[in-house]
Amino acid sequence: MQKSIPIITIEQLNACDKNILMKLDIRRLEDHLKTLSSADFPHRHDFYNLIYIKQGSGTHDIDFKRFIVEPNQLFFMNDGQVHEWNLSPDTIGYTLFFKKEFYEVIEKGLSLQALPFFNNSTNDAPMIVFSEEYSQRIENLFEEIIYEFKANQPHRDTLIKSLLKMILIHSIRVYEPFYKGDSTELNVSKIRNFEMLIEKHFKEYKSVKDFADKLNITANYLNAICTKTVGRTAGELIRDRIVLEAKRLLLHSSISVCEMAYHLGYDDCSYFIRVFKKEVGSTPEQFRLINR
Repeated sequence: MQKSIPIITIEQLNACDKNILMKLDIRRLEDHLKTLSSADFPHRHDFYNLIYIKQGSGTHDIDFKRFIVEPNQLFFMNDGQVHEWNLSPDTIGYTLFFKKEFYEVIEKGLSLQALPFFNNSTNDAPMIVFSEEYSQRIENLFEEIIYEFKANQPHRDTLIKSLLKMILIHSIRVYEPFYKGDSTELNVSKIRNFEMLIEKHFKEYKSVKDFADKLNITANYLNAICTKTVGRTAGELIRDRIVLEAKRLLLHSSISVCEMAYHLGYDDCSYFIRVFKKEVGSTPEQFRLINR
């Protein structure tokens, strides 16, 4: 496979020795921006990332969605998303990086998989904007994390984990009124499990029945709860994820369309092209030419 989307690690960001492994890092956004160049974008991470904009403007593109940057805004990125940004020179804030294994909670409702702003669903926006009053509380929590990270006292990670959890709890309180969640909690839970399975197996499985079997429910029932909860069929959610990965590879790598088809689990390149065209409205090559 030829050039692909670069994956950035926390260790690379810190220019660590190859024998050093990091689960966590935090820095002021304005300092972080000074270390990056246009050659660093677009990219994806092997970690979760919170990006808080205290001041500034510009745009932030996450998986082909463009967001207008504004003050008091918090972006949530998981460990697979591709992003790039164009931020004004006066942008300040915080950026927090953490590995999946760093954040472990007892409460199922606060797990990374349960938090809607951390998943790839096309129905969820990976950001919120806090009120002026609320933003001060969030900024104080980030400042506490910076202090604890630099002080490196005993039980540092445990305390930082608690502060991160507080940020996420405040975030879900603000986010929930805008989240499309008028269905039952049980249905939402099933959709989350389905989306996790898609993320893990979308290159391997293509049929709704394959995923329904994994969830121990029927394909008809899975389709019904998907349509009711997010307004998309189960098949559409599966194809959404495949097409998203195809778009990432088309724009951010130089692999051929047929290489891409095989990489995504299609033995028949022509069939993959037909699937892509039906979903996007253009062939993969046309999409690459138009959008590059």
